[in-house]
Amino acid sequence: MSKKNLKIKIWQNKQVYMMMLPVLVLLLIFSYYPMYGIILAFKDYLPNKGIWGSEWVGFKHFIAVFSLPDFFTAFRNTIVISLLTLIFCFPAPIFLALLLNEVTNRPYKRFIQTCIYFPNFISWVVLAGIINSLLNYSTGTVNNILANIGLSRVEFLASEALFYPVLIVSCIIKDAGWGTIIYTAGISSIDPTLYEAAMIDGCKRFGMARYITLPSLSPIILIMFTMQVGNILNANFDAIYNLYNPTVYSVADVIDTLVMRTGFEEGYYERGTAIGLFKSVINFILLLSANAIVKKINGYGMYEVAE
Repeated sequence: MSKKNLKIKIWQNKQVYMMMLPVLVLLLIFSYYPMYGIILAFKDYLPNKGIWGSEWVGFKHFIAVFSLPDFFTAFRNTIVISLLTLIFCFPAPIFLALLLNEVTNRPYKRFIQTCIYFPNFISWVVLAGIINSLLNYSTGTVNNILANIGLSRVEFLASEALFYPVLIVSCIIKDAGWGTIIYTAGISSIDPTLYEAAMIDGCKRFGMARYITLPSLSPIILIMFTMQVGNILNANFDAIYNLYNPTVYSVADVIDTLVMRTGFEEGYYERGTAIGLFKSVINFILLLSANAIVKKINGYGMYEVAE
């Protein structure tokens, strides 16, 4: 495409580019501009010399990080939580979208969609407070009900065995609504004549969901799955930070909480940066690997689908 044709095409779609502009500005400010700080992982940082003036030390901080007793515990917990999220949280919006697709009463369907999506607008700080009010050992609503019917109170928030179930259920409640909107939009774009033809052939609702809806949603599912794998070491820091406490550190301490504790609380900014860089590199490799595997199995990857 020549420069002249490119300029004409940009001008014809100027409204779209104007809508993209705020997003690009935010991306540059909060994602690209801070990248120069990555070199902090390879330097002994001195505030009076600044990042560029501090001494280069190579992989010293990476070696120190990998020698920390908490690092491999945090790494293991991150993998476990991310896998549980992938197994339970990832399919939840797909199932919800399929169920909503079966609801024919429009006002009721919109009401359910609103109820599902509403928690997405609540911050994790507020949601964690609500969860604490419900599950607190002494004053929580759930434990009060258990006590009133003669059952023992349960340490929901201080039990290592129960932390993962509480975290996963909380993440589903908080985030499933957003994914449901994406999949519902995908379902609405499916040709209705496919369902009509299936009904004529005697196909039941389950069969239509299996042979029409899910295959039609597969490009969206593949994109979302690939992106989820690419974020596997992020482990939903907001949720964990607001729900965990010292009694569950052994199962709740993840890479991001280790970064915060090492970098901000203990003042080892170089080590915190090294841990963050390690996590980003692994996530990038996982993203490319997941995309390559999906492309090999299905014949197309995330970028081909996006086009």
